[in-house]
Amino acid sequence: MKKLIALLLVAILCLGTLAGCGGGKDDKTTAAGNEGGSQASGLEDPLHDWILEEDTSISGKVRWGMPFKGNQGMDDLIAEFNQTYPNIEVELITFDNSANGNIALNTAITSGEYDVVVSFGLANMMTRAETGLYKDLTDKIKEEQIDLVANWGTDSYTVDGKYYTLPCGGLTHYVAINMDAWKAAGYNELPTEWTWDEYIEASRKMTVKNDDGTTKTYGGSNYQNIADMLNIVYQMNGQNRYYNTDGTSVFDSKVVKDQMQKYINAENEGIWFKLSTYRADNDKAWFTITDGRVNSTIICNLARYLRNTEEYGMDSLVGFAPYPIVAEGQENLGAGVNYFSYAGMTMNCQDEKAAWAFLKWYSSYGCKYLPLAGHQPTWKGTDANEMMNLIFGSEEEAAKIIDVESFKRVVGNTELHAAGDYITKGYAELESIWSEWVMKAFNGEMGVEEALTEAGKLANQVINENK
Repeated sequence: MKKLIALLLVAILCLGTLAGCGGGKDDKTTAAGNEGGSQASGLEDPLHDWILEEDTSISGKVRWGMPFKGNQGMDDLIAEFNQTYPNIEVELITFDNSANGNIALNTAITSGEYDVVVSFGLANMMTRAETGLYKDLTDKIKEEQIDLVANWGTDSYTVDGKYYTLPCGGLTHYVAINMDAWKAAGYNELPTEWTWDEYIEASRKMTVKNDDGTTKTYGGSNYQNIADMLNIVYQMNGQNRYYNTDGTSVFDSKVVKDQMQKYINAENEGIWFKLSTYRADNDKAWFTITDGRVNSTIICNLARYLRNTEEYGMDSLVGFAPYPIVAEGQENLGAGVNYFSYAGMTMNCQDEKAAWAFLKWYSSYGCKYLPLAGHQPTWKGTDANEMMNLIFGSEEEAAKIIDVESFKRVVGNTELHAAGDYITKGYAELESIWSEWVMKAFNGEMGVEEALTEAGKLANQVINENK
């Protein structure tokens, strides 16, 4: 009966939670120093000494739930794991990372079909922890002196003061740039920091016009994901892109309205690819830059496509610049690998010893394979050169496709500040409100001021209802 109740609760909670990301606190998630918090490690090497079991000849089987497929680097990840643990069989079971797919996954966890599961989004992780689908790892983390902050930069993702997962991956948002267009616009060095105004000006200079004044190639573009336009809040606050620091909705704040107006102005000027076109045509930013329709774009997963030179080959090298800051002088709190995925052992894990060995290895050494599927590792022991070699074959091969120095500096750099969502209540409703009303502004149905004022009112109603 308890399992049935948990399953029903999971089905209700998981609907629409896919947008949640990051790690942090509200009344369920708590910050560093909580009662079950991570302890600073006494290990000589806190990044490595905890990962491997003393006996790597242990045998067992691990059924691993992951949205990525084997040919997206996961088969290679398992093969490398088996070089260290030759007697542990890992079966990759790919699940659909959609609302319905996550409900089906939770049903399968309850039925005992998985041992280790990766949750995409803080909300999905919390749901599984709260309903008993993940095992409590707090004692294991303490016993093995795993320093969460030293290894992943955060210990702020507990549920009722306990840890149920290890952070294992995230997304870096950056500006990808066609280097031929960059140089033709009169630029040389790629920026190590820049504002939105500077990026929009660079977009203007990289735009190519036809003789009749229409746009032939757009100089810039925002990412096609509507929610990601609010990553400017990550950049400013380091957390909670749907909320002001006082917990109210950020939708109708002056800074958000001003930013949305800048984006719309750039589209109307013909220097940015239109968000409405992305949405109407189900187009993607990786298509527009690789096929030459734009010369730069905000994006988070381009390496996954650039490595496929037959389908996404470009005549120019691609350079990388950091996600822009809203105002000069601000610290860029959203430049790093922002938390997105968490891995834990399931309630009905059949072989806990084997599962724990794999979970630790995957969340550390194994995360370097994530870029092959478009994500980045959050483990601070990740070697940028090793990651690049996995993506492109070697640094020499990479240099034929990308500007190597800027890639290492910008993409997947775990030394940069990582951001994420600490508040998840009402998240799916807020995402829906934002998507609906911001598109009214971008489609020209309403002005930015009117649309986002209304969005803010509706969002604050949701926030108040979920207090």
